[in-house]
Amino acid sequence: LEVDIEDEVERLLKTLTEYLCRLTPPIEVTRQLMINCDVKLAQAQLANQMQACAPQFVEDQIELIEVRHPLLVLSGEKVIANTVRLNHRERLLLLSGPNAGGKTVLLKSIGLAAQMARCGLLICAEPGSRLPFFRHMDIAVGDAQSLSAHLSTFAAHLQVLDQATQSQGWDQLLLIDEICGATDPEEGAALARSFIEVYSENNVYAVITSHLGPLKTGWGEASGVIHGSLEYNSSSGQPTYQLISGIPGQSLAIQTARRVGVNPHLIERAIQHLSPHRQEYLQQMDQMDSSQLEIERIKTRLQEEFREMQKAKSKYESLVQKFQRERESMLQHALRRAEQKVERMIEFAQVDQTFKKHESLQKIKTQLPEVIKTTTPSHHKIETPKEFSQRFPPGSRVFVPDVGRDAVVQGMPNAKGEVPILSNSMRLMVHWEVLRPPQQTQNPTAEVMRKTAKFSYSDKDGDRIVDLRRLTVEDSLGQLEIQLDTAALNGEERVKVIHGHGQDSIKRAVRSYLSRSVYVKKWSGGTKETGGDGVTWVELKD
Repeated sequence: LEVDIEDEVERLLKTLTEYLCRLTPPIEVTRQLMINCDVKLAQAQLANQMQACAPQFVEDQIELIEVRHPLLVLSGEKVIANTVRLNHRERLLLLSGPNAGGKTVLLKSIGLAAQMARCGLLICAEPGSRLPFFRHMDIAVGDAQSLSAHLSTFAAHLQVLDQATQSQGWDQLLLIDEICGATDPEEGAALARSFIEVYSENNVYAVITSHLGPLKTGWGEASGVIHGSLEYNSSSGQPTYQLISGIPGQSLAIQTARRVGVNPHLIERAIQHLSPHRQEYLQQMDQMDSSQLEIERIKTRLQEEFREMQKAKSKYESLVQKFQRERESMLQHALRRAEQKVERMIEFAQVDQTFKKHESLQKIKTQLPEVIKTTTPSHHKIETPKEFSQRFPPGSRVFVPDVGRDAVVQGMPNAKGEVPILSNSMRLMVHWEVLRPPQQTQNPTAEVMRKTAKFSYSDKDGDRIVDLRRLTVEDSLGQLEIQLDTAALNGEERVKVIHGHGQDSIKRAVRSYLSRSVYVKKWSGGTKETGGDGVTWVELKD
């Protein structure tokens, strides 16, 4: 049984292995994809922890803004950042300054930024940083001593410097710490100057640190060398780790010894060994350092004020842009409202003109009977009620100026002189002096009323219905006037005006007219039960 189990396990493993062998290509692709994803994730996490940025690759300059050492940033300590600028005229930065002042850290920060950029990583600097894509880097940092190669510290250092002379062009970077510093200062300075001159002729970029005094002078503008020093606060006796471009720095061995706690008596003895000229020189350097420190304080304060001004400027520009947007919006809104108001005024002006036109027609129509009367042949003037009765006995036709049409006499004048008459089924009492002989022609408005009769009809309750739909504003007002005339003469109490909705122009015109009409007691829009807002109900005066 155990043999059978082993055989079965071996068979299963063989089957699984054959199956996985067939899947080798996609598994390999997946593995490579996972590696790439893991690398990208690691790069992103590292950049996030370092608050790094992507540099811009250029050929003619190095500009590392607020560059920092990645390890110091990751340690969580407060890091002093420095800005390094080199260009095609000043390609070699020669750093000097106090011992333990930060020269080597700055050199390594520059080198790490260049190497990280070459590897596709974000660098520990501020946005806007630029540098070339260096295809090769020569580094002489630390002790390269090799017993197997029979090389001393200084010999190994010289080998690296000599190899670096083969590099040429803007895409080569040299990083050299303490150039030729491990030998006689005079001879070391001579060698160092020769190497630096060759590097300058080869047009490479280089960052070099040194304590050699002869290297701090004698460089012309054509040399391509720019000095840089790490600041030292003479008041506190501590380095500030701030880069000062353009001037060399002092090594300050005495101050460094005092700072690291060397016996004060020993330090005083060392000062006594210095020449009077050197002692005076150190005092002058202390004064210059104090002045330089004050200048840097002023510079820092001005930079802070400038940043505050930039923030205020950005805020002001943002407020101006917001104000301009709001102003444009308000202007557009006001313009639209003005356009609507002008359109409404034009519309009401048209309605007003139409109303005035119909008002004039109303006056003409009211005066028309008198005009007709003056143009018809004159009759014998009636002086007394008796003469009236003789002239117009019951059953005779007379003209009633107040209603503008003929009527039939129904009886004799009473004691007040009033005569009963009948006009269009209306019984009226009119003084006999008002009545006139019947007209020879028809009522001037009768034909118009006959032609417009199709626009009105009565509902089941006996109310006059005036349908103004499909008419223009002017025609609607004309028709409405005629219908109100007729309704008033017939003693009707209420009129229903149908104007519909449309663009509301007829509705507004109708209601504006009704508000002015002498016939109208009041008007109101229709309710859901009485026709909605497309209908206006008119109550006439008694």
